[in-house]
Amino acid sequence: MPVRSKDRLKVVMTSAAAMLIVAASASVWAQSGNPTALRGTASQGVDDQDQSPSQQDQQSDQQPSDEPPDAAQEGAAELRGIDAPDFGAMQPAGNDSSLQAQGAPAANPIDSEEPQYGLPAPISATSNYINYGAKKPKKPKLYQLPKIQPPGLTPLPPLTSYRTAPETLPRGSNPPLQDPNNPGPTVAVIPLLPRPPRPKPDLTPFAPVGVDVGSLRLAPYVETDTGYDTNPNFLSSDVVGSPYVHGEAGLSAQSLWSQHSLTATLRGGYYDYFSVPAANRPEATGTVSGRIDVLRDTQINLVSTFDVETQQPGSPILAIPDSVFITNRPLIVTYGQSAGITQQFNRLSVSLKGAFARYSFGDATQSNGTILPLSLDDFNDYGVEGRASYELTPSLTPYVDVLGDRRSYDHFTDVYGFERSSNGVAEKIGATLEITRLLTGDIAVGYANRVYVDPRLPNLSAPTIDANLVYSITPLTTATLTASTFLSETTLAYASGAVSRSVSLNLSQALRPDLTLSGTVTYQNNVYDGSPIIEQFYSGTLRADYNLSRYVVLTGSVTHQRFLSTAPYFNYTDDIFLLGLRLQD
Repeated sequence: MPVRSKDRLKVVMTSAAAMLIVAASASVWAQSGNPTALRGTASQGVDDQDQSPSQQDQQSDQQPSDEPPDAAQEGAAELRGIDAPDFGAMQPAGNDSSLQAQGAPAANPIDSEEPQYGLPAPISATSNYINYGAKKPKKPKLYQLPKIQPPGLTPLPPLTSYRTAPETLPRGSNPPLQDPNNPGPTVAVIPLLPRPPRPKPDLTPFAPVGVDVGSLRLAPYVETDTGYDTNPNFLSSDVVGSPYVHGEAGLSAQSLWSQHSLTATLRGGYYDYFSVPAANRPEATGTVSGRIDVLRDTQINLVSTFDVETQQPGSPILAIPDSVFITNRPLIVTYGQSAGITQQFNRLSVSLKGAFARYSFGDATQSNGTILPLSLDDFNDYGVEGRASYELTPSLTPYVDVLGDRRSYDHFTDVYGFERSSNGVAEKIGATLEITRLLTGDIAVGYANRVYVDPRLPNLSAPTIDANLVYSITPLTTATLTASTFLSETTLAYASGAVSRSVSLNLSQALRPDLTLSGTVTYQNNVYDGSPIIEQFYSGTLRADYNLSRYVVLTGSVTHQRFLSTAPYFNYTDDIFLLGLRLQD
């Protein structure tokens, strides 16, 4: 498109006006005392537009510098200050002789001073030249260790209150129900105290708790009874009944050790008959058992026993000839000691123990006034017992038990001229069982044999049955069955001894936590080897215990006994009534 002459004229006029404005600005900066800066910026910028780069390099090399180097440095130092320029110290526009003498360009014809606003332009920190628009150098930052996040752990989100928290919703609102005990993973819950478990009921709330003495727990008791006995001496004729008083004291102990064990049961009492003083008798029994844990699977067992009782005057075991009866109660004192070791081999248990027992008999007074020296029958019993058991299941453990002993009498012959020392062996096979935790106990069958030194006395042998079973019918009803077989000694002429078998059944019912009724039925059979005498004994007892508190117990019982024998003048019947008070701790 052709350019018209009128448009070409406008372009020329606009360019001339721009050049005048640039020249006027250069004059003003020259008057403000910065000719060096002007020569390096505005004037140089205009000349550079008309010259080529090669010409500009030649002029910069050939043109001498009229201003000394110190002047340029002084101007740069003034520009680096932060104070505003002093306009009053400037030279007036008319006095330009000094500027011309220095080779500066002519002053601007405009005489008035142009006002200066703001601070002078910034100066670079690394050079003496004005920095227009360049970025300021950044300050060096101190080195900081990076934050290391633990492996496998992620930060949890912030906690928030659950929707039904108190004081978070306006009154009257009905928010949806939410279980505060099972909130979401990012919900803050007010801690709630856990509800304590309900205590388990005590099945024996009136049982003695005992007294802790050091590391032993002792349970002492004292009991006093009074009642009436229709036949204190168990006679078949000339029976005389009598009221009586019975006093008894006992103590049980249990160790509280983490290793080893010690248990003890001691009891002693005395019967005092008002109408039949000859029937007065003491009684005592005790057992002390200890276990020493040598190793985890090795134990040493120690047992000490003692027993004090009296012989029954009307029993044919005393073998009083010509129907002469004993009028007193001869004492029988027994004490013994056993020591053994038990070794566990996984489920197999093997034990071996040795035992010693001493039997002492008191002399008896006969109805005709003579003394029967029963002390001639004192003897010692030495025995060795081995036992092996294997746990098939936690509820069934069969075992094998073998016992060998020797009974050695102090005197060569007894009062009737028989030598009663003997050797015996007893074997039995049994099992310890637990059926559904309702039926627990031990049952065994075996055979016992005893050979006497005197050839006139036959060997005594018999099969044996021993059992001790406890059946818990209900938590308040318990049945206990006990059976035993043992070979008894006797002084009956030409009789080596008696095979005694007994069975007992006890049924206990707790009508209330503080009231318990129990009944016991007992049957015993004695068969003498070498003599045709057979004895049968029946007994039935009904007992009630009422606990006034854990420490005071009222007791009452009724007992009926009947003894039958093939020998004449030995049968008897006895009824015993008792009411007592027991103090326990």
